[in-house]
Amino acid sequence: MSDLKLTLASGVDLPFTFKRRPVPVPAETRPLWKIAALLFMLRLSSRGGKSSLKRLHLLNWAVRSQANRVLFSDLRQASLPLFRFNVRFEPAFSRAIDLAVGNGLVAWVGGDRIQISAKGYHLVDDFLKDDSILSDERAFLTSLGKSLTESEADYVLGIKGTR
Repeated sequence: MSDLKLTLASGVDLPFTFKRRPVPVPAETRPLWKIAALLFMLRLSSRGGKSSLKRLHLLNWAVRSQANRVLFSDLRQASLPLFRFNVRFEPAFSRAIDLAVGNGLVAWVGGDRIQISAKGYHLVDDFLKDDSILSDERAFLTSLGKSLTESEADYVLGIKGTR
């Protein structure tokens, strides 16, 4: 960038330069990480490769960190009271879903449900061939399997009162 001069109130001229510096961005906030995680959620932990948006947000919250995974597992085993459980519905995850829809990896079905497409299946199956891709998230989703039902997700999110 060009040099600019700053004149202080005292009348001293000081030249300075603006330089772009790289800013680190955590992997879990990057759209491609979120799209890959979405495909893993639909492939490994959703019946028929389909899930509601609220259930996907719950899974997204759970896979984001080891602490969230432990808290989620503890809650499912009923060892923690519900009031300690705060799920964050993340706008960046919603944008990643929109990008995945735009790229033909997933599609909206039935209003509030998302289903993986043939293109999405092909991509996630390629990801599954490499054990280094989202290994922690993959292990969590594989152990969870397809056991998290829509009604249980509603209960955890406080939408319905009983399991």
